[in-house]
Amino acid sequence: MKVVSLPQPGGCACGAVRYRLNAAPLLAFVCHCHDCQSRTGSAFSLTLVIQTADFHHDGLVEPMRRTTHSGREVEHGNCAHCRVPVFAHALIAPGFMSLRAGTLDDASWVAPIVQTFVESAIPWAVIPGVRAVTWEEFDYVALGREWAASAPRFA
Repeated sequence: MKVVSLPQPGGCACGAVRYRLNAAPLLAFVCHCHDCQSRTGSAFSLTLVIQTADFHHDGLVEPMRRTTHSGREVEHGNCAHCRVPVFAHALIAPGFMSLRAGTLDDASWVAPIVQTFVESAIPWAVIPGVRAVTWEEFDYVALGREWAASAPRFA
């Protein structure tokens, strides 16, 4: 089993925002929704769900609020200089955050266990071997337990 050292460092493209993830993530997943495609400029977003208390960042982050398709208010934290989206959190769940895995200095250990919004996916971007779940079936707690069972060990 792969061992991932903590803390895990990361940051934006220009380096003005740097962060440390101080504990194991709770879940890794892929989202193919149109919003994630447009926000990342890519085919999907690779996201880690983490506890807010396990994350510390330095540098100026520009908050941007939006309402999701489900009606939840989400605040995104983008670098104020290069505008790279680094993290987000739903206002209804302040104890948890979504961290864009691509902003880690080394994301080689991040392996998603599910992908969602595959109906919006660019066809070639659907990941073979990664289970597809609808957003209505997306249970953070159950999926988190499943991910923890197959995740690397964090030390």
